[in-house]
Amino acid sequence: MNRVQNFTAGFIRENPVFSLYLGLCSVLAISTTLNNAIGMGVAVTAVLLMSNIVISLIRKITPNEIRIPVYIVIIATLVTIIKMFMQAYTISLYTCL
Repeated sequence: MNRVQNFTAGFIRENPVFSLYLGLCSVLAISTTLNNAIGMGVAVTAVLLMSNIVISLIRKITPNEIRIPVYIVIIATLVTIIKMFMQAYTISLYTCL
């Protein structure tokens, strides 16, 4: 397989973003205006940044048996915190999302 075929295979045929359109339905439905899209993008970025920091800090002390449930709880907690901040400070964006 040459480089061009390898590139197109990885970029077009085997790319999960192109094959998992179902997960994008909620994103496309919510981002009808630029404000909603930017607000949701900022919220997702904030959750990703904070969750990566927290998970990196507790990675060494978390046992392997409960690692995934701990990560899920951390991410769910951060999503709830961001949701509460949006409800408190950006009411119009919260109602749209």
